[in-house]
Amino acid sequence: MIRSRLFFYFMLTLAMMTWGVSWASGKFLAGREAPEILLFFRFLFTFISLIPLVYIFEKNFKLNKNAIKFIVLGGIFMSGYNYLFFMGLHNGLAGAGGVLVTTMNPVLTFIIASGINRYKPVKKEIAGLLIGIAGGMIMIHIWQVSWADLIHSGNLYLLGASFTWAFMTLTSQYSGKSIPILKFTMYVHAVAAAISFIPASTSSWSTVFNQPSFFWWNILYLSIISTSFGTTIYFAASRSLGSKAASSFIFIVPLTALFSGVIFLKETPGLYIIFGGALSLTAVYLLNFKKDKIKGLSLSPNAE
Repeated sequence: MIRSRLFFYFMLTLAMMTWGVSWASGKFLAGREAPEILLFFRFLFTFISLIPLVYIFEKNFKLNKNAIKFIVLGGIFMSGYNYLFFMGLHNGLAGAGGVLVTTMNPVLTFIIASGINRYKPVKKEIAGLLIGIAGGMIMIHIWQVSWADLIHSGNLYLLGASFTWAFMTLTSQYSGKSIPILKFTMYVHAVAAAISFIPASTSSWSTVFNQPSFFWWNILYLSIISTSFGTTIYFAASRSLGSKAASSFIFIVPLTALFSGVIFLKETPGLYIIFGGALSLTAVYLLNFKKDKIKGLSLSPNAE
């Protein structure tokens, strides 16, 4: 059991790194096409890339009735999260707001899951959440960002994305008894693609097929690496470890996102990135590891 959890910790770390890089990729794509068009292709390519994996590992594409409700809910939350994500990147204070929101994701997931399961957090978990938030605040130089900037309409989109992702995480966890993780991820993105196609069909498609190859490479990265790999690992970990433990690894994303900005967007780093990132990683440790044995990882008695 311990080895299995350590494996998930390692894979979750890789998955969160792909999400961090996706922030730079998303910033490149935001504004180049309508969000609904970007989302449609991202969801469509993710769905297609998962079909052979489901065929190889699951052998069939059958669904039971109970799984359908989780898939529909997941598709709604997934499309809603990504729409708010792109709108926030396009309109808001993307650097500060984005890092702030990735630190808020595990906090909101923790609070909502605790409320649903009537779970009372221990002192170490509370400390971990507070340290994770502090790490995010330091990485964005919160003392230099005005409250007016943080509540700018674009960043409200990103805050909405955090709430939506919390419910997405819980949906993936509670679907565990009804549908295997690969099927869940594949069908969720199929539903999300169908949802995003409705508004996309009213937008202009005249320029999207004339975009340079780098545009499509970013779409493929977001679809296959960040989503097919990263999101599937995250959903699997949510089931195995519980939504609270899995979501705590999102504290790794801000550090990776900022470093990917340095590499791909030529942003200038500072010591605050290292210090804030160290605090965020400390938060992951406090929320997941115990001295004697690992416990308290799941807010659901059925998730272990």
